[in-house]
Amino acid sequence: MNNYFYIPYKKEILDSLDVIESINWSKWVKKDTIIVNCFPEYSSRLTQLVNHKLSYLNRNELYEVIDLAIPYPDTFQVWDNVEKSYRPFDNYLYDWSRLNIRKDVNYLFITSGIFRDKDMLKVKQAVKQRLEPDNYRFLSLYLQSDSTFTPDFFFETFNKDIQGPLLFEWENVNNPNRK
Repeated sequence: MNNYFYIPYKKEILDSLDVIESINWSKWVKKDTIIVNCFPEYSSRLTQLVNHKLSYLNRNELYEVIDLAIPYPDTFQVWDNVEKSYRPFDNYLYDWSRLNIRKDVNYLFITSGIFRDKDMLKVKQAVKQRLEPDNYRFLSLYLQSDSTFTPDFFFETFNKDIQGPLLFEWENVNNPNRK
């Protein structure tokens, strides 16, 4: 697709399997890992693939998955399922981390793409306040090349200025929030 770093379905799946293999080789994921599905509107497929493919490390049981809402690029707020209202991301993230981060487990934060890194930097900062560095990792399939946030696991970088913004095959290109 012209003017986009376009990801067809087959590429997304093959790239997902490749990054899952990297996680597997790292031997970081343990039985007590919790998977955090960052920006569920975009990352649920990858989260499910990771969960199922690595479940053999958890006696073939799926890992616990927690959703973490991330704002769209042109917004600063998210829908809070607990409060049933929109909230500023910073307030939501503070409450989310207080309610969901426990010191006795590992957390794998998953997102399909990092193209606006300030929110992921905020997530990492919130997590660092509650966990030791060995207790969390970040995974993304695609990473915008000018990002100041680099996940522990990722498949490919892209240059938005040359290749265009990230676009998955299943996305609605006319979504007004996808800028």
